[in-house]
Amino acid sequence: MDPATDPVAAVLERIPLDGPVPPLPDPAERVRLREKFGWTVTQMGKANGVRRETVWTWESDPPRTPRGEKGQLYARILAYFAHELARAAVASNPTAPVAVPEVAPVPQPAAAAEEAHTPPLFDFDIEDPPELAWGDTEQGPAPDTTAAEAEYPEYDEPGSWTHLPEDVTRPCVRCGKPTSCLVAGQPRHIYLQAMAAMGMPRCGTQPTAPAAPVLPTAAETAAPVPAAVAPAPTPPADVAPPVAAPARALPAAAPTSPVRPPVVPRRPGTATSSAFRRKTAKKPAVKAVAPEHADGPLAVLDITDGALTAHLVDGRTMPCPAKTLQALAAWALDKKKIRLGAAKLHDNGFDQDPLIILTEGAVAHFGLPTNLADQEELRLPADDKIVKNITKAGWELTKSGFGPWARIFKRLDGKRHCVQLALVPWGALEIRAWGKVGGLSAGELARMLGTYARLVITPRGTLAVTGEQLMTSLRPPTKAEWSTDEGRYVSAKVPHTLHTVVDPAPCEAPDEHPVVAADYPEEGSRPASEALDEEACIWVRPAELITDDERARTHVAALDVQVAFLAACRRLHVGTGPAIHYPRNPSFDPELPGSWFLDLSHIETDPRLPSPFTSSGERPEGPGWYATPTVAYAVELGAEVRPMEAWVRETHSPYLQPWYETLRDAYLTVMADLGVTKDLDDEAFIAAMALYKDGDPVLVTLANAIKATAKSGIGKLRQRPNMGVDHVFGDPWPALRRLTWRPDIRAMILSKARTNMHRKMQSLATTANRYPLAVNNDCVVYAIDGPSPLPVLLGPDGQPIRGGFRFGVNPGSVKHQGSQTIAWALDLLADGVNIANEIKDASLVRVA
Repeated sequence: MDPATDPVAAVLERIPLDGPVPPLPDPAERVRLREKFGWTVTQMGKANGVRRETVWTWESDPPRTPRGEKGQLYARILAYFAHELARAAVASNPTAPVAVPEVAPVPQPAAAAEEAHTPPLFDFDIEDPPELAWGDTEQGPAPDTTAAEAEYPEYDEPGSWTHLPEDVTRPCVRCGKPTSCLVAGQPRHIYLQAMAAMGMPRCGTQPTAPAAPVLPTAAETAAPVPAAVAPAPTPPADVAPPVAAPARALPAAAPTSPVRPPVVPRRPGTATSSAFRRKTAKKPAVKAVAPEHADGPLAVLDITDGALTAHLVDGRTMPCPAKTLQALAAWALDKKKIRLGAAKLHDNGFDQDPLIILTEGAVAHFGLPTNLADQEELRLPADDKIVKNITKAGWELTKSGFGPWARIFKRLDGKRHCVQLALVPWGALEIRAWGKVGGLSAGELARMLGTYARLVITPRGTLAVTGEQLMTSLRPPTKAEWSTDEGRYVSAKVPHTLHTVVDPAPCEAPDEHPVVAADYPEEGSRPASEALDEEACIWVRPAELITDDERARTHVAALDVQVAFLAACRRLHVGTGPAIHYPRNPSFDPELPGSWFLDLSHIETDPRLPSPFTSSGERPEGPGWYATPTVAYAVELGAEVRPMEAWVRETHSPYLQPWYETLRDAYLTVMADLGVTKDLDDEAFIAAMALYKDGDPVLVTLANAIKATAKSGIGKLRQRPNMGVDHVFGDPWPALRRLTWRPDIRAMILSKARTNMHRKMQSLATTANRYPLAVNNDCVVYAIDGPSPLPVLLGPDGQPIRGGFRFGVNPGSVKHQGSQTIAWALDLLADGVNIANEIKDASLVRVA
């Protein structure tokens, strides 16, 4: 590697390899430092002599800890990044004190969280002048600090300091500069051993590391660390003061439920043993709200006391003077009148557009029909008077027109200014996911949707659309990049994202896709063996395979996997580029996402268990197409696999990881407010789950909406055409133009979810001789003695089965779906009824 041309070599040449090794930061900070410095995972892997997949495991949560010389080098590189980024921030604003990013996590000030995403780790003012690089020294006498330093230890132990309240600083007893830290009760900048290892000076002293040549680095062009967000300005004089609404409201920051389980025992060992400790749900940090979004992400319009009123997410109300939809759009975007919207979810993304929800009264106020005459199209015709008035006023609608979710926008100063409208009477909030929203007041509706926006994202349409939009908002496909050739910023594709529309492999596409219809023009003519069929398992054990021991049990109990498909997204590598065809006998590589054609029919499986290779649970009859997780599980079971053909994607990443984390944290937060936390023992958890639906109905609705966002967002990856609306079989449909139309990713998720579930059923079978009676997607039924499901999870020794199911609220854990008598189950199983789908419905108990 030539340091003059290779940025990796240039960095490695500047890093001292002697002295103490800095501690590793937490995974999120590792990612932030690398991305802020401008390195890819490939460059980091090259610097450490490992594959990029290894770097991903170092940055995952929980991380795999790098060890040995590679781990030490990795820690030194991250420490170098931290120092260089801080130095760049000083260079951009020499008069402002800048906190050096530390290598151990400390809570971040709310004001900085929105832009920086990770906290400053040391409350330490950099003493190096801007022109000095890490390790540089400045000639001249150093100040005499012997007397001052004699009072303090050489290094401060992590956690030995406390922080003053936000925005409060006091003069440091060492250097006199402001600090927010208190060490031993005195205001002082902290100094850790890791800082000495990085060549950083103690405040009031000069650097001690040997001089090193200054080479250009990516940090020279890195964006400066943002300063703290200023307090929200007072509203302009022409803005009407908001009026507090008296309606019952959901607490914005920490909603709570009035219904809690009467007894909440904790899991054994939670107070004394970290090995068994399970933390409660971490609530997302409350981010500082930018002044331009001070009124929240959305507003609900309703008629109150005869006037059109906007209900905000924090319970305030303000009058809305708009009489037409074009005037409403102008009002919603006028920051002098109302400041709606939300911050972007990623540095490369865009701020979220304001959302205006129209209740039935507001719909009538603007002259819109309360019921659409055309229930097929679900939108106003293009020649409708209201649509024409919007376009005459200089506003535009998207191609989808004016429907339940309408986007009105105008291009000004080269930018697109947009307002999203949601019409409740037109079914914008589908009842299946949002419940009976018509029974909520405007204030309650604003609070519910506002909490969803805070935890997930501002709704963009149906929950399927919102789930899909969340993916791209967390992983934007493009970013602004400076072009030296053009002398301006241009749009550049971001690696490891879905930045290019790609065709599916023929086996991955549905029958009506053009790549399939070209070979099989008749609907349903494609052989089943030519299609990838990765779906959830629906299976019933044949009645003749139910044992006498199972028939002698008293009950059956069902276990339901919590948000099973979302859980399958955790750390799952999916393809981000086009599929590459290997037509002749490729070697199976479990690291490559894709589809493999091979024969798994020779693998023997216990008939009392469903086959893990098919969605029907039946043994395969011959060769077929399988996604990578399915083939990998066959290898795990000891089978020899010999693919005959493959379509794989050599560019891949854990693309869905931030999507998974966002929805997981949102779900855990709402469930914790309903009394279902992560630290409950099994009995308390079952009791809490039995009661949580009797809690605050708004919170219950939110929990359902978050789960639906995950499930329907995954379904959106393979959206099929609406065959009833002028669509010809074999013609392309609009969804194919989306970056996120990726049936291969959906197949990977479902394959992973199904094999995850089978692995746990296999553990119960081999350890406790316990076999399922029926499986329905993410629900499995077992025969037991008594209605309690607790014995299902225990082995012969009375302990939880390793690798089996676990009760809990986390995605991938299970809850009690219901219990019925064994007579009920045997009666339905004799007719081939899937009792896993019916066990919650007591009306199905047959009367002799």
